[in-house]
Amino acid sequence: MYPAKEARELAILLRISRELDIVGDVSAQIDNPSELIAWVAILRNPAVVAWRAEGSGHRYLQVTADHRRAPVRGRIAAVLACEQHREFWQALGLDDLRPRESRALTTAELRNAWDVMPITPLGREESPPEPPADESSESVAASADG
Repeated sequence: MYPAKEARELAILLRISRELDIVGDVSAQIDNPSELIAWVAILRNPAVVAWRAEGSGHRYLQVTADHRRAPVRGRIAAVLACEQHREFWQALGLDDLRPRESRALTTAELRNAWDVMPITPLGREESPPEPPADESSESVAASADG
């Protein structure tokens, strides 16, 4: 899903600005659990909540904290959509969470769930592909032997 035209335009303006000072609430949509862990590490006294949407039942993890110094003075929220991260959701023991329900989590629970995540995604046990042989390196090796 692509952001609306206005959101893209504002994002460009924010990126090219020399300095930012935001007074008010800020929400960030993040892409993976490691980014959520980073937000937890940076924010002071974060609240972590897992919740399910009412209509769709989609799963979300949210980290929020009050922030009182530049560049943001207000409430900061980072939200991770967890439909693509079901292993992480399961590692947090959230399988029984039903639509319209939420559950508070600790930052330690997030870190522990991240620690037990497999390095290779489930169902992907094969080795990475070998790089193609470089013909020039083979001819150099052959000339060194002969």
